[in-house]
Amino acid sequence: MTPKSPLSLRAISRALGVPVLVALAAMPLSADGVSVEEAAKYLLILAASAGSEGRVACKELDMVFQLKKQEISVDAKANVAWAFTPAQTKFYLGEKKLVVCSSRKLFADGGTIAFERVNGRLTVFYNPANLEKSGIHLPESFLRAAVKA
Repeated sequence: MTPKSPLSLRAISRALGVPVLVALAAMPLSADGVSVEEAAKYLLILAASAGSEGRVACKELDMVFQLKKQEISVDAKANVAWAFTPAQTKFYLGEKKLVVCSSRKLFADGGTIAFERVNGRLTVFYNPANLEKSGIHLPESFLRAAVKA
């Protein structure tokens, strides 16, 4: 089995049927490889696909700032949530949200989607079992393009 190539913003946009709103030009990287600025832009696309257009649940202050900067509402009732810690991940899983994480390490705590850098390129990973637990359905085209973890 050959590994899938990493997803670009354009590929995610095509897979989800959502136009790219912002170009991702040379952004600084966080310690984990994906900046909150970049992750916020991907969250916008995922939220639209998950029926939570323009809304994301989030408790992490850096991400809250970036979401508001992208004109995304921080809403506890949103179907999609950003989690940075195991506690946040478990909480949002209990709320039956699509939990997007800063790392695949949080899949063990209930994370569904993770953005990570692999060989310098942004890669989108997903956990099928946790996706099913969330009750949120993503387009098949997105799931085929993402890397199953």
